[in-house]
Amino acid sequence: MTGYSCKKYFEKRAGACVADAYGEGGYNYPLARERARIVLRCTAALRRRRLKILDLGCGGGDVAFLLAAQGHMVVGVDRSRAMLKIARGRRLSLPKKVRDRTSFVEGSVGELPFEEKFDVIIAMGLIGYLKNDTVLFAEAKRLLKPRGHLLLSCRNRLFNMSSLTFRTKKEIKVGNAIHLINEIQDLYKRVPAKEANAFIRRFKQVAKQLPARASYAQSLLPPSKHPAAAFEPRQQTPLGLKKTAERAGFAHLAYFGVNPHLIDPNVNRLLPPRVFYLLSSPLEALEHLPVGLVWSSVFVGVFRKRK
Repeated sequence: MTGYSCKKYFEKRAGACVADAYGEGGYNYPLARERARIVLRCTAALRRRRLKILDLGCGGGDVAFLLAAQGHMVVGVDRSRAMLKIARGRRLSLPKKVRDRTSFVEGSVGELPFEEKFDVIIAMGLIGYLKNDTVLFAEAKRLLKPRGHLLLSCRNRLFNMSSLTFRTKKEIKVGNAIHLINEIQDLYKRVPAKEANAFIRRFKQVAKQLPARASYAQSLLPPSKHPAAAFEPRQQTPLGLKKTAERAGFAHLAYFGVNPHLIDPNVNRLLPPRVFYLLSSPLEALEHLPVGLVWSSVFVGVFRKRK
């Protein structure tokens, strides 16, 4: 999809995109909320009271507001005026200290009107909509301070091998399946006892949240065949993204798997609402481990500028 049609898509669906990203009702996983949780975890690990942060593809401003509430100065950037209108409108209803720490600017990666340097750049779900991965890393290298951090999220191409959708068929057709399987096999590392115990504890907690009996609000069975998505962002693999980052002058620090799947994802809509994601949520205890990238449809990468 061209840059123009991408912008047009988000202009038309700005409100729906913001609502869908943070909603968890029915069969939807609260992807944006969980990505934001990981961002807050990573920025807290830097142990700096006030960071200067650039939020690329800021959308409705949710992550920017959370970071500002922690005391950081945040500039949100989006190419969609509809998204920026939502973010600016929401900002007006927030406490003064959060309003004073946030601002929003219209702009596109590769054409950003900044000269100052930032401690952290975040780009949640943005890279897949750019023409290539190097554009984002080049812009981050220009705008980050020495040893500044880049946090980004992207679609996990490895997950195509277990999603059993049109993406799986496509990987097989183009001959890429064997390479993805090889990368997956390298991620099977033993789970340490601490994380294994955390997984078990969370599974016991989830068991108490499951409904006593099946209840379907409506019939939402999937079609017999998965149609190709009308709007499909590019996907990345952890290894491929790491290599791109290294060539651009960044060191890879960590990966976090997001949106885990304990069983076949196609079973989701065959079960009552929320059951599938409740069952899968204990895997969040393993999100920072290599194996967490095997069953997650999205991942967050943390990189540090070398100079």
